[in-house]
Amino acid sequence: MKLKRKVLIIGGSLGIGNSMVNIYLNKDNDVFATYSKSIPKNFKSKNIHLFKLDLYKQKKFKFFIRQFKNIKFDIVLFVAAISTNSKRIRERYCKFGNLNIVEFVKMLSVNCFSHIKLFELLVKQNLLNLEAKIIFFSSLAGSIHNRGKLKHNKKGGDLIYRISKAALNVAVKNIAYDFSDTDYSIIAIHPGWVRTRSGGKNANLSISYASKKIFNLIQNLKVKDSGKFLNYNGITLKW
Repeated sequence: MKLKRKVLIIGGSLGIGNSMVNIYLNKDNDVFATYSKSIPKNFKSKNIHLFKLDLYKQKKFKFFIRQFKNIKFDIVLFVAAISTNSKRIRERYCKFGNLNIVEFVKMLSVNCFSHIKLFELLVKQNLLNLEAKIIFFSSLAGSIHNRGKLKHNKKGGDLIYRISKAALNVAVKNIAYDFSDTDYSIIAIHPGWVRTRSGGKNANLSISYASKKIFNLIQNLKVKDSGKFLNYNGITLKW
């Protein structure tokens, strides 16, 4: 009998995170997912375990992690993120010419620090399987190499958001190196331009399509892939 995998999804209430939860549930895995406000109602499986977690409140992280006694996660997805479209972000203060330290700290705290801190706590509490796959959802917007080289790139843009994703990419690259003597697979992934709240209605990928592609990518991840920045098709991106 095939053992159920234990999957932790940080940010499972909306968008791709919500879709990924359902995919793993449909594959008969045990899924542990977080939500920030309202409890998601669309999960029908008895294998779902929901936890409220506000990534702005990092003092609560230790309590959150302590709830997972004697669990060894096989897969961890750090999906949650905020953008300039988020309700708690003031967009005008995220662009050059009107930058504000408060918005800068919010964006870095949620999009970068919260994920690496939660990963640190998972390691310290010995809650990861020896061959765990750790996936940090980043963005091509965080690629320093590609800035200004893509057809859709325009000058200006959401500077603070781009910085937060570049910071996450640096964190993933360093973490993968630090754990290169383990069998962890640690990557950053660009999910594509997806029709979510932050992606907008004009995005070229549906949530369902992107989620299925990402699921297949994770299924095929090997230890040798650790430290890579990949898109949803498995193509290596430049940092």
